[in-house]
Amino acid sequence: MAAFVVRRPEMVKSRTILQSAQGRPIDAVTITDSRVSDTDKQHVLIAAGQHGNEESARLVALRLMDYLLSPDGRPLLARQKFVILPNVSPDAAEADTYETPAGIKPNLDHPLTGATSPEGKALEMVAEELQPEVYIDLHARGHAGCSHDMVLFPPAKPYTEDERILYEVATLMAHEGERSGIPHVVHSLTWPGWGSTDLNQPSSTLYAYRRFKSMVFLTENAEHNEIAYPEKMRVLSGVNRLKPLLAMGNRRYQNLYYAGYPCYMAIGMFHTGVVAVGKTASARRASRIELWRNAEFFTKLSPVLPELPAAKTLQVAYTGPTIKSGAGFQVRVAGRLHVKQITVNGKSLRPSETSGYYTWQDKHTTYAVAAVSELKAGEHEIAFSFH
Repeated sequence: MAAFVVRRPEMVKSRTILQSAQGRPIDAVTITDSRVSDTDKQHVLIAAGQHGNEESARLVALRLMDYLLSPDGRPLLARQKFVILPNVSPDAAEADTYETPAGIKPNLDHPLTGATSPEGKALEMVAEELQPEVYIDLHARGHAGCSHDMVLFPPAKPYTEDERILYEVATLMAHEGERSGIPHVVHSLTWPGWGSTDLNQPSSTLYAYRRFKSMVFLTENAEHNEIAYPEKMRVLSGVNRLKPLLAMGNRRYQNLYYAGYPCYMAIGMFHTGVVAVGKTASARRASRIELWRNAEFFTKLSPVLPELPAAKTLQVAYTGPTIKSGAGFQVRVAGRLHVKQITVNGKSLRPSETSGYYTWQDKHTTYAVAAVSELKAGEHEIAFSFH
C-alpha cells in the first residue's frame, strides 16, 4: 500500500483499521482528490479477500487502484471517495484457506448484533464511517478453474425500484467483463451459501443494503491454484466490469434528479416514492439513511384513484419519529408538462430543492418532487397539478 501513497500522496491515504487474530494488519486505502471538498462526493466501499484462498479478488482490488489513479479514472476522484480493503482476511490469505484460522467466514459475520471477528469488525467500522452509496464485494470461485465469472446482487426490499436498477447495472457490468473473453452470469444472491436469501441474514452484502441502502454488487472470478485463466485475463475481467458501475457516480440516472448513484429513492417507486433531499451528496446521504431506517413507519403512500391526466394527489401516513433530514415525495406523470401548483397539506410550495418543489422531464414524461425539510408523524396530503 505504501507504494500507492508515495505515488500520489494527494490522492491516496492508507491506514490500518484493526489487527487480525494473528497480528496482521487489516488495511483500508482511501483514494480521492483531496483538493476537492468531500461534501459533495459519493462514497464507494470495496472489499476484497474476505476468503483467503481467493487470489483473483485481491488482484482486482490492486489493479482497480491503478485504474483510479490513471488518466481515465482520475475524473471519478473529484466526485467520489473510494475506500478499498484489499485483503480483509490476511491470516487466511497467509494460509491459503477459505476461512480464518478460527473457522470464521468474514463475509457472513454481520448479524444484527454486530460482527465478532476482527475481519468483520474492520469492515463494519469502515462502512459505518463511510455509509456508502455503493458497496462492492470482490470474490473468486476458488475451485472453478476456467469457468464463468459472476455479477450478483442481494434480494431487494419488496416494491422498490432496487431490483430493477441492480439487475440493469449488473447486466451492463457483465457485458463489460466479457470483453476479457470470460463468460459471465448475472442473478440475485438467492443461493443460501451466500447467506443472502433473507434481508436479516448476516452477509456483508445484506449488511450494507440493510444499514445504508447501498447499491450492492458481489463479483466472482473463476480461478483455481493449478488451472485458471491467465492472471492478465482475470484482472481485465474484474476491473472492466467495475468501470460502468463507477461511472454512474458521475452521471445522472434519468428517473432521478441528482447526478450520482441511483440509490436515494428510499421508499416506493419512481412514479410514487420518497426520495432523499439535500443540495449536496452528504446531505442526501443523511436523508436517505434516515428515511430508509424509518421506512416501516410509512404505513400509507399511495395516489388517490383514479388518477387524473394532469393532476396527482398522494396520501401519506407516517407513524415514526420526526424525520429531521428531510423527505421528498416524487411523482411521475405522462407527457411533457409544467407544474401549475404543488401543495403539502394545503400549503402552496415555491421552487426549492429542500423546502419546496423541483421538476424535470425525460423524453416522454414529467417528474416532480415536493420536498419538506422535516416530516412529522401524521397523515399528509401532497397535491400536484400540471398544465
